Amino acid sequence: MVQILFYPTFLLMAFILSLIYIPRKYYKEYFIYGIILGGLGDVIIVGLFQNVFHIIWFKNSGIFNALGQNLLSPPCWVFVVMLFLNFLPNRRLFLYLYVMTVACSSVGYGILVHNVGLFDYKPWFYPVFSYFTFLSWWCFITWVFLKTNTIRNPNKVNNIKLKRHSSNR
Repeated sequence: MVQILFYPTFLLMAFILSLIYIPRKYYKEYFIYGIILGGLGDVIIVGLFQNVFHIIWFKNSGIFNALGQNLLSPPCWVFVVMLFLNFLPNRRLFLYLYVMTVACSSVGYGILVHNVGLFDYKPWFYPVFSYFTFLSWWCFITWVFLKTNTIRNPNKVNNIKLKRHSSNR
């Protein structure tokens, strides 16, 4: 029963937490980042590590099995990335600590999903190599967000509007 309810419960909790903590006016932008960097990122990384390298694999997915992957894993990552980006610290030292801590908790989550019986991996991959995989992924997500977002950099929106306006003349 735990195997059937684990992902739906996690998805519902992450969705509710995103509704509680993410301001409504920023929700759409965080959702776009969540889909691209979280959901699509999960599909790419799992596809690479599962289908190409054969290091990890999902199991016991039941009705949520889609092409060897758990169908609810990418939506879970959408909301996790949204929450991650919402709580991103401004100060560089705390940002580094935050990303390293979230990478560590991602490894813990992978071990939890393994213990529930929904996920398996080669013994040498967890925890060290998976930590560096997650750390790279979270660093990439952070870098893309800090370079492209308009939530923390409202002047980017003004610059874009000015460029559009000046090019129309």
